[in-house]
Amino acid sequence: TLFNWFRNRQLFSRQSYRPLITQIIFSGVDAMPTILFLSLVTGFIFTFRIIALFESVTDTLGLLIYIIGLEAGPMIAAIILISRTGSAITVDLANMKLHREIQAMEWMGIDVNDYLVAPRIIGVTISQLAVAVFFTFLTLISGILLSGLLLSPTHFKLFFSLSDHIDPLVLLIFIVKNMLFGITIGATSCYHGLKVGSSPTEVPQQTQQAIINMLIMLFIIDGVVALLML
Repeated sequence: TLFNWFRNRQLFSRQSYRPLITQIIFSGVDAMPTILFLSLVTGFIFTFRIIALFESVTDTLGLLIYIIGLEAGPMIAAIILISRTGSAITVDLANMKLHREIQAMEWMGIDVNDYLVAPRIIGVTISQLAVAVFFTFLTLISGILLSGLLLSPTHFKLFFSLSDHIDPLVLLIFIVKNMLFGITIGATSCYHGLKVGSSPTEVPQQTQQAIINMLIMLFIIDGVVALLML
């Protein structure tokens, strides 16, 4: 679906462009208030506590980048997208399938994959990466700020050392991991939404199954990435 979408240059088609932008706004922009709150809380729980326990700047920043950047950031962002976006996509497509809206679109010659599936998958993938970047940045910054205010002003120097401890390989892994998370969330949501038949009871069943499968896949991907980093 994604290959055909890019090959046919559907990004420049109004039929696919509008659903893509709508999906990005719903998945990414609308989730920012929630992300802001959770990043501040996580910054206190993880970043502030880790800085309080370690004295070495190198050890502290290295541990923070690994825990927040490669583990907590992508995973928390993905869980938020599953709860907000993944379930919504599944319910939306399931209701469209149930009320024969998708069948009507096919009769009119509209490619469901180009109009419904691909924009949602790509939109969720872009949103996952954006939300993870926003969450990780705010978590690190808020934690360092709190440690400087509550523990010692010398901790403010971590701001100037942060960029020096970001390895290009870690940055690449961060991007790839979040893209895999986004594709998994989008594809699984669409699959279970379109799997609904003719019974209304299938909508909550498929939604529940989609959420479970998305969480399982996230932990599998996270585990595989962790093994590859050894």
